[in-house]
Amino acid sequence: MVSSRRAAWTLFLLGFLTLFVELVLIRYLAGSVWNLGYFPNFVLIAVFVGTGVGFICHPFISEDRSPWLFQAASFAVMALVLVLTFKRPIVPGFGSWEASIGGELYFTATPAESAGGMWLFVVVFLMVVVSSGLIAQRTAKLFRVLSPLHAYTMDIVGSLAGIVAFMLLSWLHAPPAIWFSILAVPFVVASGARSYWRWLPVAPLVIAAALTMRQDGELMSNPRYEGELEVAWSPYQKVEYVDSMKVPHLIFVNGIAHQTMYPISALQKAFYQVPWDLRAKANLPPYKTVLIIGAGSGNDVAIALANGAEHVDAVEIDPVIARLGAEHHPARPYDDPRVSVLIDDARSVLTGAEHNYDLIIFALTDSLVKVSSLSQLRLENYLFTEESVHRAWNLLADRGDLVLYNYYRRPWLVEKFDRMIYAATDHYPIDAYQRNDFHVLMVGSLHYADVAPKLYYEDLPIPTDDWPFPYLEWRGIPSLYIGAMVGLAIVVALLMIALELATRRKAAEHHSTRVLLLKLAFVGMGIAFLLLETKSIVQFSLLFGTTWLNTSLVFIAVLVMVLAANWAARALRTTWAIPAAYVLLVGSCLVTLVYPLGNLLAVQSGLVRFIIASLMTFSPIFFANLIFSISFRDQTIPEQLFGWNLLGATIGGVIEYVSMAAGYNFLAVIVACCYTIVFALLLLYKRTGAKAAAATT
Repeated sequence: MVSSRRAAWTLFLLGFLTLFVELVLIRYLAGSVWNLGYFPNFVLIAVFVGTGVGFICHPFISEDRSPWLFQAASFAVMALVLVLTFKRPIVPGFGSWEASIGGELYFTATPAESAGGMWLFVVVFLMVVVSSGLIAQRTAKLFRVLSPLHAYTMDIVGSLAGIVAFMLLSWLHAPPAIWFSILAVPFVVASGARSYWRWLPVAPLVIAAALTMRQDGELMSNPRYEGELEVAWSPYQKVEYVDSMKVPHLIFVNGIAHQTMYPISALQKAFYQVPWDLRAKANLPPYKTVLIIGAGSGNDVAIALANGAEHVDAVEIDPVIARLGAEHHPARPYDDPRVSVLIDDARSVLTGAEHNYDLIIFALTDSLVKVSSLSQLRLENYLFTEESVHRAWNLLADRGDLVLYNYYRRPWLVEKFDRMIYAATDHYPIDAYQRNDFHVLMVGSLHYADVAPKLYYEDLPIPTDDWPFPYLEWRGIPSLYIGAMVGLAIVVALLMIALELATRRKAAEHHSTRVLLLKLAFVGMGIAFLLLETKSIVQFSLLFGTTWLNTSLVFIAVLVMVLAANWAARALRTTWAIPAAYVLLVGSCLVTLVYPLGNLLAVQSGLVRFIIASLMTFSPIFFANLIFSISFRDQTIPEQLFGWNLLGATIGGVIEYVSMAAGYNFLAVIVACCYTIVFALLLLYKRTGAKAAAATT
């Protein structure tokens, strides 16, 4: 029998390992599978399913076999890396230039050839499920050694350590070879296997690390490329830089051609020069102060300097791309003392800007990744909202200009941006330059369109801070997503039924109608909590930026709230604790409907904004976890309930797509409804227990 002290330490390691593996797989798969950066929830849902099944099914695994199956998880991870090394998958439905899935537009520049199809993604999904499940079954065994809250606390503390460790690796731009090598430590220490067999996971993880080094040694889109190649993993994505006679100064992101650095002579002949030429034709003085959003490797900065700009604020969210521009751009724009490079989220920069600009450029800000695996937001979504453009408009000096340009791919997207700019500025932009699907939209001094451009799409929705989906043609959940949501919900429901029936035969004393009520309550808490977590990340992204650091800190804050709720639950033994927490939870959720958090953008003091936002955001998370912890603390099958809670989180990940139709504030209503159902189930569970106790006396 494992001692309590050893069990607590091992649970800490397993919590660390579970969270670390989740983050590793999300980042690695996004950088190794073309266009999967748009769908990180694919990996997250697989982790939730695997972990939930592992917790629920652990009674079928003997204590002797459990350490061996835990070690087998390392081989499952290696197998996943092997598949991605020797196959070259691409997300189905993507072409070489774009994908339009149910009305949502995705930008890409993917090599046309790809291996596998949907079956390959099924294989990848199952590998992630298996890896997570094999780790979870070991964690479940140890959950039974400690009291429920003690076990849960150690698991959460380990998860916190996992996030902090991965944050450090992200800050250092460590490659996957280091990630997979680090995994060997908790695998060895927490395995519980005897003698030299405990070292067994080292071999597959070293092989996985070596395979990722091989991947980083060749250009993802063309392994036969033999020119200069530099590969780095930024906190957001895999970045590749190539330079040869045929492919000069080109940056790839997650295997997709992203941006090229051009010499001044080429830039002056391209669209970059258009605003400056129009300015000269209008007999206006040249732009002196310039803000470039999405400065990337420096093309816009170089052309601004060449045209006499006196100061340029260059905003770029990815530090690796900015570094590559500083080191390799032919014009060396970032070496110029007139340039200030801001490695930050552009919306955050707009919110905090204190002086005006003659020219603000929304450059090619296309990201290929989401803010987090919990939400549908891309890194740039909050840039292209009515409120964001309005803020940029207010930052313009007299006779200043606002410029947006891109390969917009579809006519409806150009019209949507026209409407959004008009809503924000009371002026329609002019189409200052057009070539095929590339447009330069310009609004400002002497560049107003006197009449509205011809509009072809009636009631085309304008993206706002509550509904920040510029690339979604209409409000609503794309039909393909609806099919996937329904399909996944049915699969998870059938899985729950199968698990309930199977475990009922295994341990009949733990299965009754009353216990089923409790399991359903924990499913509901899982659904609602994931939506709360998603809402927290989205709201803080709006208020403080979509940087990887802000997102990671929100995750940490959520886990700290879980620990605080655990400690509070130890002390609260009154019968009114859950009803009071429920009332406070629903109230704190719904207050954002009356006073949306976006209103805090008007608060000038960053500290005051942070304090109010934290209270409004993390209060419902604390109360939600308080309900969970009080309900969890005295259970005889805590690991089973924890597994059901994780399967509920899977369904929550599916329901999150509702935000694409109703906006993010509406998630608060769904959360309130979920917890109302949870409260009713807990009340019914308590009453049936009281009746059963009365019947036996």
